[in-house]
Amino acid sequence: MTRTTPTTGRHRAPRRRRWAWPLGLGLVLAVAAAVVGSGGTYALWNSTSETPASTVRSGTAALAVAPLTAMYRTPLAPGRSTTGTFSVRNSGSVPLAIRMQVTTLHVAYASVPDSAVLDELTLRLAPVARAADCRPGLGGYAARPAAFDTGSGHFTLPIGASATGCLEMVLDADAPQTVSGAVTDFTVTITGTQVAP
Repeated sequence: MTRTTPTTGRHRAPRRRRWAWPLGLGLVLAVAAAVVGSGGTYALWNSTSETPASTVRSGTAALAVAPLTAMYRTPLAPGRSTTGTFSVRNSGSVPLAIRMQVTTLHVAYASVPDSAVLDELTLRLAPVARAADCRPGLGGYAARPAAFDTGSGHFTLPIGASATGCLEMVLDADAPQTVSGAVTDFTVTITGTQVAP
């Protein structure tokens, strides 16, 4: 059997498969959208695990301060001083950086301005082992009362520890007669700030 192709007349052109192109293009777009939408291959490289539960507790900062002993019992004269003691105790659960500063001042004297009296006084702070060791001339941090501020971290008070301080108020040796009879009241504020471990 042989096949002969007629040379005359109409013949039908072979049908192209036009449906394959739109289907293929749609399939490629669907796969591309799925890959982009799912974060690529992220799922293949992701892993999770859990750690055991833990508890975090905050520390407590607690500072107990015993009042300053009276310093008015010894009247001041030029070049002389008076002393007083106080104690602090860290009753918290964290070490504390201690700062001491004069926060209020009051001069009871009408004859001269407050600054004239305060500029003739020096306040000194010295650590002592016990109150009986406090005496004039120990040295330590010193400043005029209006500027007295040790700054944070003057010393660190460990957990459960106590410390005793000796404050000395000195009247300058060259203080003028115009400040005689003046009375100065002051407040020293003691602040404890948690020390980072």
